[in-house]
Amino acid sequence: MEEKGLQNKDLVSWLGSKGYVSAILSGKKPLTLNIAKQLHQKLGIPAAVLLA
Repeated sequence: MEEKGLQNKDLVSWLGSKGYVSAILSGKKPLTLNIAKQLHQKLGIPAAVLLA
């Protein structure tokens, strides 16, 4: 996110509410397969990293 100049609020349109995005990024909520797929496609994060 830092490399692309994105903030948490920029992910809200992809992932859901501001609170949900915060919980995912802080590790309080697990990544779902759908969220991992979106992060892979939109941010270019390798799928293996997200699913490990």
